[in-house]
Amino acid sequence: MFLKYNLPTFLWATVMLFLTLLPTDKLPTTPEWQLISFYTASHAAVFFLLAILMLRGFTKQKDFAFLNQHSVWLTFVVSVLFGAMIELLQSTMGLGRQGDIMDVISNSLGTIAGISLFFPIRRFRLLGSWL
Repeated sequence: MFLKYNLPTFLWATVMLFLTLLPTDKLPTTPEWQLISFYTASHAAVFFLLAILMLRGFTKQKDFAFLNQHSVWLTFVVSVLFGAMIELLQSTMGLGRQGDIMDVISNSLGTIAGISLFFPIRRFRLLGSWL
């Protein structure tokens, strides 16, 4: 049961890790946005999805009661630490990437948004019965 419901989280986290550790010469060009930067929005969006997937996995699985009972704060802590780890890896791996505290903040804001919207989305079945 645990792996069944948490596999999407692990897969998404793997994709995130792969893409965020690509050398800079492998990155596509990004559009210039006026209100907020594309990078800020993209960081928040991928962590929003990570939080949704993680909460879904933690609340649907029944193998570990602790994960189910403490799903919100565990999702927050794991997501923020994962984002900080990515920034640390970017700054130390020598791939032309650099860690940025503003990225950690964007990641955290996306996580908070995902946590905040998970239960209303589930309650009103905005994504059907998937959540």
